[in-house]
Amino acid sequence: MKTKYTPALVAEDKKLHFSIPLYQRLFEWQEPQIIQLLNDLKAASKKTPEQPYYIGMLTAYKKEDGKQDFDLVDGQQRFTVLMLMGIVFKWNDFLCLDGNIHSLIGNNLRLSFFARAKDGQYINYKIKGVDSGGYTNAKMEAGIKCIENFVDMLNDEKAKFINYVFEKLTFFISYLPDEYKLHDLNRYFEAMNATGRGLENHEILKVNLLKELIDKQEYYVRIWNAVSDMDKPLFRQRYYDKEKEDIIKFHERQNKALIYLDDNHELFRLCNDFEAKLETNTGIKTLKEIEPKNDIPYKQIRSIGERAILSFPEFLLQVLRLQINDEESEKTSDFFNVHKLQETFKWCLKSENVELFFKNLLKYRILFDYFIIRISNNDQNSSNYTLAFKEDVESNDSEKLNREKLIKFQSMLNVSTSSNIWLSKVLVFLADRASKVDTISFYNELIDFDNDRRKDIETLSLKYGDIDRYWFWRLDYYLWEEESQKTKDQNKAILEYSFRANRSIEHLHPQTSTIPWESINLNSFGNLAMISPSFNSTQSNDDENVKFARIENQINGKYLLESIKLLLMYQKAKEKNVNWNIDLAKEHGNEMIQILFDSFPDSEKYNDIREKLSNQK
Repeated sequence: MKTKYTPALVAEDKKLHFSIPLYQRLFEWQEPQIIQLLNDLKAASKKTPEQPYYIGMLTAYKKEDGKQDFDLVDGQQRFTVLMLMGIVFKWNDFLCLDGNIHSLIGNNLRLSFFARAKDGQYINYKIKGVDSGGYTNAKMEAGIKCIENFVDMLNDEKAKFINYVFEKLTFFISYLPDEYKLHDLNRYFEAMNATGRGLENHEILKVNLLKELIDKQEYYVRIWNAVSDMDKPLFRQRYYDKEKEDIIKFHERQNKALIYLDDNHELFRLCNDFEAKLETNTGIKTLKEIEPKNDIPYKQIRSIGERAILSFPEFLLQVLRLQINDEESEKTSDFFNVHKLQETFKWCLKSENVELFFKNLLKYRILFDYFIIRISNNDQNSSNYTLAFKEDVESNDSEKLNREKLIKFQSMLNVSTSSNIWLSKVLVFLADRASKVDTISFYNELIDFDNDRRKDIETLSLKYGDIDRYWFWRLDYYLWEEESQKTKDQNKAILEYSFRANRSIEHLHPQTSTIPWESINLNSFGNLAMISPSFNSTQSNDDENVKFARIENQINGKYLLESIKLLLMYQKAKEKNVNWNIDLAKEHGNEMIQILFDSFPDSEKYNDIREKLSNQK
């Protein structure tokens, strides 16, 4: 049986059909995972357009009916995303066995869902482009919207990108033995998904790296295990029997760690997870000795509690990037691809530098925990950001506001700029002066980094279809900052605004309207806002007054505020007591562009970007 496939090769096969078995979980991929894949594909299509882009191994089990029909034991998330891409990209032969979408029935669909008939019907309807009959799979719907938004921004490169994905996106299929029975498949699936991880790349990497540290395995195993739990800070208030470490001693211990960053043994002693006596068992096994787990699956992203802005594999690559030179990391566009963790470490990390890597792992994790924001989810599943870093004295409102600005600006960078770009720079800055960093210097470093990165862009357009989404996030930050510095009559909704990875561009005056606007006005910056795909789908082609009613619910606290810019559009129409119109859109657009213009310092260094922004009015 063939093992290597691309969407093009799947489209040629008139018999290949996959089914999602009963024991599989639901489709769970959300915007961050889909955007990561699309960005990786885009980068690869530009740098190595003739080479395959691998998305890994799918595991399948051939059914007993003799047809080329397989249960997809592992790989549902990836293949479902391919189906969603196929819907957006109109890959009819990929989506159904004979390519005839008009006579499409369940048995003819490339992917079916056992015991989930509604999901199958939903995909069927989406392929045909007809109404879904009342049922919508919200995550699939959001995924389709996410893909549509991504390719819409590619403009002239759209067709080329879609063709690259069709021809070069590559995966392998591993076929389980025919003699496997149902209980074998269940056990295999549990082993693959135990604790949400199974035998992930980083667990195999751990074994391979520790082979280089035979005499010190026990010590570095404990470092790895502690650092790998990204959701639990390495510094927490300690308990001594029933007595809790007081806050002063806790901060003293934390600050001492910043002084001893390059003394690995002292850091080892100061962190919570290294208090206990070292165990004699190293916990190191060969890959063959690692047994399947049968634990209850663990969700990495929790609905309640705190979590880091990076996964552990992402953090591993950040530390590796900080240890090697720029030339090495820039040899491939795939350096930060977590699915290629093994390959990246193999050619980037020399055996003699493995011990240094483990030391850096602890050092940068302490900096990361203390100086980088964390995401805190409350019961309503809204996300706020917290920061452990705090100066000893924050005695007045001005100092408290500076810290809040630092948190907000980091959160803006987190959603608008890849961590591969900004976080490495920040950690280098912190490593050189960790014990001496103050709020203002840290904040100014972030501001300067962001400004300098944007000042030399070749072209800038704030029109729909051309605009870089970054400008919406930047604008919302400076609008928040402006509101936070008011001495009275502050808008609570704006002050409590929290940055999220909203990527859907909304036209306030709808694209389909009984009162059409000319394209230049419809697609102008003044008529645009950026919101979540789910909120965008709610808006549909409703008129401005219906949309404004939803904004009122956000102001009143019934829902999360999606966009400060959109709120100001609502307020402008309300203050003038008129319906949203072209004149208001122009006035609002010019005001917002002026905010962006003023956000760059008035110096020769930034003349070019300020001129480009001014020309957008």
